[in-house]
Amino acid sequence: MAHLRVLKPGLSSTIQDLGRRLCLQMGIPTGGAADQYSHRLANAAVGNDASAATLEMMLLGASFEVLQGCEVAVTGADMRLQVNGDDSEMGRAIPVAEGDVLSFSKARRGCFGYLAIRGGFDGPVALGSRSTYVAGRLGGHFGRALRRDDVLDVLEGGGRSGLVAGAEMLEWPLRRESVRFVRGPQPEYFTEGAYRAFTSDPYTVSPRSNRMAHRLTGPGLEIEPIPRTGDTGSGPTDIIEDANAIGAIQIAGGIEPICMGRDCPTTGAYAKIGCIITPDVSRVAQMQPGDSFRFEEVNVSEGYEITREVNRMVGSFSS
Repeated sequence: MAHLRVLKPGLSSTIQDLGRRLCLQMGIPTGGAADQYSHRLANAAVGNDASAATLEMMLLGASFEVLQGCEVAVTGADMRLQVNGDDSEMGRAIPVAEGDVLSFSKARRGCFGYLAIRGGFDGPVALGSRSTYVAGRLGGHFGRALRRDDVLDVLEGGGRSGLVAGAEMLEWPLRRESVRFVRGPQPEYFTEGAYRAFTSDPYTVSPRSNRMAHRLTGPGLEIEPIPRTGDTGSGPTDIIEDANAIGAIQIAGGIEPICMGRDCPTTGAYAKIGCIITPDVSRVAQMQPGDSFRFEEVNVSEGYEITREVNRMVGSFSS
């Protein structure tokens, strides 16, 4: 059923869900919402399952005409939502009527805003997901970012709404605290001095960042002199191409950390100093160009415990 018409599409607004699993061997990234935490929170506010598709807006807010009355919720980046020119709250179900206009501002903080609608956005299921993968023209709305006059369909359903996310829950992915990572999988390329520098000096998000990866600028790192083989490049951190993971931190040329995002390539040929823990992938995704932060090393057990705690926080809101 048609519920929204796009009046202004914003910079790159796409339909996203939790992503497509088990497609890496085909060279297709997992994809899904860049900030999975905010995606899940928005769905919970309107009574949807976490797997329901939401609308993801990047940096510049979009605007929509409501074609049929429904309930919506907004989370993620601080993109002020106005309904017919009046400010509306984030993190709660908002009833809207036919003819209403939903307008989002430019993100004052954060990078990705999420609009959930009761029932979830409809669209073709490609390889088990409605998520838009623009490079592969899969899922979403014709496999592309939204355009003016696109009409978005919505599924029927949804559970109990009326839940309201508190300020602390909404704020969590936007906090500028240390980003936690686990060492490896190529620690032999980096000296202990490199790890000390990596966790003590701040890094700044480059304008060349997107859903594929966040590129960072900061101090160079001391690289171990690993013998070269004919199968690798000549750079100090070039390796034989191996699998990438969401959150992996490649070090290009020993000087540029590249944090893999939801649309990251499935393989890479730079040594990885570590991998960002799952909850903090959402926090990195929400950083705008120019934002700075520090890395903090944790062990695997600590990473799992932090992940469980964040999952409990979202689960307590949606239960």
